[in-house]
Amino acid sequence: MVKKLLLFFFLVSLSSTVFSQKTEKKVVNDSLMIVKNIVASPNPFSVTTKIKFEAKAVFEIEFSVKDLIGNVVHYKKYNTHVGTNIIPFYKDKLDAGIYIYSIKTAIEIISKRIVVK
Repeated sequence: MVKKLLLFFFLVSLSSTVFSQKTEKKVVNDSLMIVKNIVASPNPFSVTTKIKFEAKAVFEIEFSVKDLIGNVVHYKKYNTHVGTNIIPFYKDKLDAGIYIYSIKTAIEIISKRIVVK
């Protein structure tokens, strides 16, 4: 019984620590969020699509596209500018299907889905 109580208190203290870390991180990300309103248009697409997003500052991003099992099928670095940014993405030799594109900054990674017809 004592072991169960100790385990219970350990888990409660651990979960409160994790929760407080998540809360702190969320506050930091909200105040420093520098990429927002990410949209791929058109989606689904057959030849090309444009990834549009808003940036609050000038910085470097990593744009990658992965298939559903995690293989990187496209990767490129870009420098943003303040305001609306557009990344053109061409299907090239990709098969029809669902892919995950990501925009990685110094403080966050935002991933969304695109569909190739």
